[in-house]
Amino acid sequence: MGISKLNEKEYYRKIYGGWLGKNIGGTLGYPVEGRMELLDLTYYPQLSEGPLPNDDLDLQIVWLHALEQYGARLTATELGQEWMEHVFFPFDEYGYGLANLRRGLIPPVAGWFNNPFADCMGSPIRSEIWAMIAPGCPGVAAYYAYQDAIVDHAGGEGVYGEMFFAAIESAAFFESDRDQLIQIGLTYIPDESRTAKAVNALLEWHKEGRTWTEARELILEHHGHPNFTDAPQNIAFTLLGWLYGEDFGDAILKAVNCGYDTDCTAATLGAILGIILGPENLPERWLKPVGDRIAVNAPIKGFPIPQTLDELTTRTLTIGKEVAAVWNIPIEFGQEKSTTELQPELLEFYDPRWLWTYSFQSNRYLLPKGTKNNIGLELIIDYGNQGPSIGKGQSKDIAVTLINRSTEAWEGLLRLTVPEGWSGLTEEKLDLKPNQEISWTLQVTANGEMKAYYPLQLEVVRNHDNHFWNSETVPFYLVSASHWKLNGPENNGWQEAIIPGNRIDFADVLQTSDAGLYRASTTLYNPEAKQIRLITATASPVKAYLNGKLIINDDNETDCMPAFHRAIPSKLVEIKLPAGEHLLEIEVMKGEEPLELYVLPVAVKNTKTPGPYYYYTDVLFT
Repeated sequence: MGISKLNEKEYYRKIYGGWLGKNIGGTLGYPVEGRMELLDLTYYPQLSEGPLPNDDLDLQIVWLHALEQYGARLTATELGQEWMEHVFFPFDEYGYGLANLRRGLIPPVAGWFNNPFADCMGSPIRSEIWAMIAPGCPGVAAYYAYQDAIVDHAGGEGVYGEMFFAAIESAAFFESDRDQLIQIGLTYIPDESRTAKAVNALLEWHKEGRTWTEARELILEHHGHPNFTDAPQNIAFTLLGWLYGEDFGDAILKAVNCGYDTDCTAATLGAILGIILGPENLPERWLKPVGDRIAVNAPIKGFPIPQTLDELTTRTLTIGKEVAAVWNIPIEFGQEKSTTELQPELLEFYDPRWLWTYSFQSNRYLLPKGTKNNIGLELIIDYGNQGPSIGKGQSKDIAVTLINRSTEAWEGLLRLTVPEGWSGLTEEKLDLKPNQEISWTLQVTANGEMKAYYPLQLEVVRNHDNHFWNSETVPFYLVSASHWKLNGPENNGWQEAIIPGNRIDFADVLQTSDAGLYRASTTLYNPEAKQIRLITATASPVKAYLNGKLIINDDNETDCMPAFHRAIPSKLVEIKLPAGEHLLEIEVMKGEEPLELYVLPVAVKNTKTPGPYYYYTDVLFT
């Protein structure tokens, strides 16, 4: 196998250029984020002392810390642990992912379950760190991007968007041709994904000679979404700036002037161009206002944050060398001149596309515990379409699979421990030959006590010579479902429903989608008095009553925005909620459009710690 060479100064230069371009683009786009009209910026709309803080860079600094803590073999599990410790953003998918992690769930289930924002831009904006620690090795960069994205985007377009950008940026350490880089990125996402379709459509429109504004309108017509953070349209806007831009400044301006998630589009394009060009080739006009500084949002905390781009670059480079050594990537760092083009040995070194086949409804564990290479026992826990939720008194099937990847037989028992008062399988005999797998369907039944989450445990007991030898335990969690009574426009009586998450699906429960008045009723349990933001996220007119008192009254059609921090103000209320049980009744008037309703109890903006608008996992719908 041939060895590619990467000059250490050149490696530093390209990493620094990428981080600098990221800072420039984020500072340009942040002040106009969320504006959905065609813009006409010609320069930074807001200047301060240095760059503006932005989650695009914030989260990658957390991932750098994770790499320094856990090393090159880290997975989504370790990234989830880092998120709980150091990231307190409530934004969209971030808020839902964090709520799931806090209840004991792990990725990918934590990133999929009850998450209406899995198709959004929160993960594609975190791609650069993986490219920089795997320079010229797009498959490895895309693998890390997948591990990252499933923390809060599992099952959605956000996963493909991050894999796409990470592959492009990794290849850009050796390859500068724009069209070739885009094609490299496309090889790491499914052709049938919305992201691939939007990118390929844009390439065709550009080839046809459409103007950039015409291309923007076509993107919105064929691939647009009312949520400004939806990934496929914004990824296309990022590439639009690259395809139509005459130089660095013109490219990031065109991306921003498309509107929508502008800090993300400009920051990612700025990073790509910064890697390709290096910092010395970025215009002074754009460089001077941001300088070498780093600005980080307050909810990112609890570890040593780099103070300058130089420090960030040096620490990134150090990890990159470790990654190359651990993966045995055919790349050599030194003082010699870098290889001048991307070698097939690097391009074909690793293919992460097998990850597309993994179910986001299940979690995988490698045994013995702590191992990273799948050469022992592989345990798969599949929660099914309803996810890891269970209602009081409800029975739930959990599919468990054990695969013996080792060269030795595993004999013994599989044991399941459930919460006190529950029923479920106690043990099954285990006899697994090498390369054999066995599956069970474990049914558990909850008692009548509701909690935010429920700890369970699988124990794999291993015997030798018909005697106990050792055991491996795998804790996992179920979370509390919501109990509601629902009524539809035909008023055929109330139907009881157990709802897996926060979305009430009237059509599924009542088997009707007729226009008219829909009603939902539950007992809301609050363990201690607190200030609460109660959100009834729906596009339809809605009323909500708490203990018979009208607390929300909105007769208007609006967007349906089930975000903790940016819900429609007329469809929420902030109140001091006493401890105890409260009758919550909701009325929604459905028109011709499909009916969506999310009921969300979250914190208010001003909290003591750790941050605003986080989800109250202890508030239950009983």
